[in-house]
Amino acid sequence: MGDIYGAGKNPLFYDPAGKQAPVYDDQQGAPGAFPVQPVNNPTWRNYDFGIVGGEDYRVLGFDVGDIKTLVFQSRHAAKLNAACEFHIHFCTPTDGTGDRFRFQSDIIACPVNGTWAVVAGSPFTAEETMAGDYSDTQRYFELATIPAVNSSVSTLYQMKIERIAATANEYAGEVYLIFTDMHFLLDSVGSEQEFVK
Repeated sequence: MGDIYGAGKNPLFYDPAGKQAPVYDDQQGAPGAFPVQPVNNPTWRNYDFGIVGGEDYRVLGFDVGDIKTLVFQSRHAAKLNAACEFHIHFCTPTDGTGDRFRFQSDIIACPVNGTWAVVAGSPFTAEETMAGDYSDTQRYFELATIPAVNSSVSTLYQMKIERIAATANEYAGEVYLIFTDMHFLLDSVGSEQEFVK
């Protein structure tokens, strides 16, 4: 059987025009799956997401000074030595139109059989100015572009995110963390060997 994708074409990147287009995926993490800090923990809240008569669901409420530690492992399908985007999905319990909140992300990383190192650019800071009423909606907030440190499959990222004081017009309520996520480039459906692409 012939090469239906053409010489040197990865089927994951194939498109009808014969070009190789980037394909993204995400590495997901539910807040409850990550370790509990000994101090400065965000507070678990029951939240109905604004649905009248609806059920309550657990969200993690971040006030200024609250910290959460996270850990991610790069997938075997991820393109090696490629940057990734770290973000959260959140909402707020009240209208904060025009207000701001800010997060800091401290990140270290380690490839398999490597040594831990601080990621270039860490700590990262990102501030959101609320363009409207964010209550009862799902919002996306990018916290950091992590540089290309995944030199092996199963590179580990240890992260600490902290809500820090905004530069002005601090949102007085908690920021409800719903989900954490990293977007990364794919270049395969996995690795050919357990630890080798």
